[in-house]
Amino acid sequence: MKIGIDARVASWHIGSGLGNYTSQIISNLKDIDLFNTYMLFYPEKKDRSFANLYRSSYEEERERRDDFWKLMYGTEWDRDPKVDIFHNTVNGIGIPSMGKHRLVITLHDLIPYIMPETVDKPHLDYVLRHTPEAIARADKIITVSHHSKKDIMRYFDVSKEKVEVIYHAADKIFRPVDKSDAKNKIAEEYQITSPYILYLGGFSPRKNIARLIRAFHMICHEFEEDYKLVILGEPSRTYGNLRRLTEKLSIEDKVIFTGFVPTGDLPLFYNACECFVYPSLYEGFGLPPLEAAACGVPVVTSKVSSIPEIMGNSCTYINPLEIVDIAQGIYDTIVDQELRGQLIQRGLAHTRKFSWEKASKETLKVYDSLSK
Repeated sequence: MKIGIDARVASWHIGSGLGNYTSQIISNLKDIDLFNTYMLFYPEKKDRSFANLYRSSYEEERERRDDFWKLMYGTEWDRDPKVDIFHNTVNGIGIPSMGKHRLVITLHDLIPYIMPETVDKPHLDYVLRHTPEAIARADKIITVSHHSKKDIMRYFDVSKEKVEVIYHAADKIFRPVDKSDAKNKIAEEYQITSPYILYLGGFSPRKNIARLIRAFHMICHEFEEDYKLVILGEPSRTYGNLRRLTEKLSIEDKVIFTGFVPTGDLPLFYNACECFVYPSLYEGFGLPPLEAAACGVPVVTSKVSSIPEIMGNSCTYINPLEIVDIAQGIYDTIVDQELRGQLIQRGLAHTRKFSWEKASKETLKVYDSLSK
């Protein structure tokens, strides 16, 4: 078979969840599939040894993006390029014009339907307008948890046979390293010398960072050491409000906003922290808790949506709507050494169940099922 994969987010959204997913699936398929031919639909001039490129020759960002959309919607798919299967990895956004190929879409979650108030209006309008068509046209839908599968079946009345669950995984860079070395490197590069509680995962309102800051405020003076709350990520619209909240609570000296951090430094931040906190209100999968657990770090996270399915018994669960419960979960995970040891060991064992090689093999099975 000739299989086309929409690889645009591997370029446009480097380091994002969508970008990482697409890159990992493509890279692992290269290693495990010796029979099919792959064609990446990729919006820039970059050589890739593992696939043919059918992409724009433009280099300017706007031109590259415009040309990519012309490629998707202007190509005569029954003439050139002819693919047997086309895989859209971006929630069904930008599927090709009609053709004889079979269509696979990866629908990571239904956040625009479930929590529309947390989504930018232009993106929300686009998704609500185009997702029903993508789901109707898809021959197979890949999603990332059984929780998301139930959401898709509930909102769109599709059969369970049409939706396949394939779990994500933590990248191999997320592993335990010497904690002292990690702390020293963080101190040297980011001037963070105090013990700290870590959050990363974006600034959408559904990530619930304001409640996390309020919970930290409740307990930050209870520790014997001067604990900080470190919040990673590039500034977004809510950034200013969160900073003002720390000032209002008089803990601006205890909450550190690092700004953008390169992916290569994330394992250091995980390994150097005392615990990782992820109080999200909704996730289709929720990768950061799995990454933290893979680094041997105790995790505190929400008992909602897909998170218990993904994390099992490897973490401390909290009610993300209750500030007191978030605070208690963090405090117990910091001070209870027996609990910390249990969570670290369970987390390391649990994350070994997930791998991108396994995800790619299961993706290949989806392709094969459409060739019969």
